[in-house]
Amino acid sequence: MNMEMSPKKADLTEEERDRLLTLWNDHPAMKHLGAGVELTRDGEVRAVVDPIQEYHRGGLGTDALNGAVIAGLFDMVIGLTGFLHVVGRRAGVAQLSIQFLRPVVGEKFEVLGKPTRVGRNLVFSTAQLIDQNGQVCATCDGIVAVSGSHKPAPDNMPI
Repeated sequence: MNMEMSPKKADLTEEERDRLLTLWNDHPAMKHLGAGVELTRDGEVRAVVDPIQEYHRGGLGTDALNGAVIAGLFDMVIGLTGFLHVVGRRAGVAQLSIQFLRPVVGEKFEVLGKPTRVGRNLVFSTAQLIDQNGQVCATCDGIVAVSGSHKPAPDNMPI
């Protein structure tokens, strides 16, 4: 499977990073979730929801964050950590393993993800959901599958 043991840094210029961030943050699903994405210098993807809206809530009949919201944000962050390493190739989340540790309450939270291993056809990533008090409330391990061929990016893809 020719897998590197540690992730390589995403090879993007500042201009490419800025264009991707604009594209991702302007996406209708991101706007509906009320999430914003940031890319850290060390290759991590950070998504922030601030403030948590009423439609985010409903876990177990409480004010806790709904599990579907958590799963959706993990899917997005894991997917983006993989995508950053294979820009120009088709990629998609193939597997997520989510561990719900404690209810997410409060007014904001973030999901921080990073790749753990990058290979030719698979990117393994991990992510944590951290509440406004700095507590880890959920974790996720995921796999992003990458197509074997370089295909032209869609017209709305900046790179």
